[in-house]
Amino acid sequence: MSRFVLKWLLVACFLVALAAPALADWDDGDDDDDRYSRDQDIVWNARKSGEILPLEVILGSILQRYPGEVLELELDDDDGQLIYEIEILTRRGIVLEMEVDARTGRILEIEEDD
Repeated sequence: MSRFVLKWLLVACFLVALAAPALADWDDGDDDDDRYSRDQDIVWNARKSGEILPLEVILGSILQRYPGEVLELELDDDDGQLIYEIEILTRRGIVLEMEVDARTGRILEIEEDD
């Protein structure tokens, strides 16, 4: 396996592991374990049905356009629309914060962090 493929595979696995705990930020007043399980089911079903793109696809596209290191990754529900909030440290040392539509992979908002 080439180093390039291995690098992206490791990055994808790491980021998938990071995305799941981000769902715990949703607060609907329910017990944390039940909420986490329900949120995980929502994301899993959305991914399985093709409603959202695989995280590897989205990150591959983002990191191709903005090479660097992913610092933070969250998946938020914004009025029923699943949005990835991604923070990247670019190779030039600039921190970019972006919102990405989980369904299309389209960057909705991007700004430099102060």
